[in-house]
Amino acid sequence: MQQFFSGFIRRLALALSAATVMMGSMLLARGEAELICALLFGYAAALVFVWNMAMRLWRLTVAPNRSTRQMLWGLAFRLFLAFLLFSLAARFSERAFFIAVLGFLVCYGLAFSVLAYMNLAKR
Repeated sequence: MQQFFSGFIRRLALALSAATVMMGSMLLARGEAELICALLFGYAAALVFVWNMAMRLWRLTVAPNRSTRQMLWGLAFRLFLAFLLFSLAARFSERAFFIAVLGFLVCYGLAFSVLAYMNLAKR
């Protein structure tokens, strides 16, 4: 599992750095460099989501009889975290909220794309 996560993190970091360069240069060209922090904020929120799901699934392998409880607590935690983080971003500005959501969706989508690619590459 440790070997899988190290390869996953390496590929995800490469994909996120490419996405950050593209979107960050777009924001710089528009004169909105202050929104790069909101983009990174969205990335951090998505990485917490991915980490939480991975840890919940890892705990399921140890105690499979508590699977429903683990997944429901994980879902409640992720929904509360999303509400908290995005309401915080909305307090700054509308643009910061949308950029944070964009960063979240890009990071979350890239994480699952990398995961699917690694799963299909094994076959």
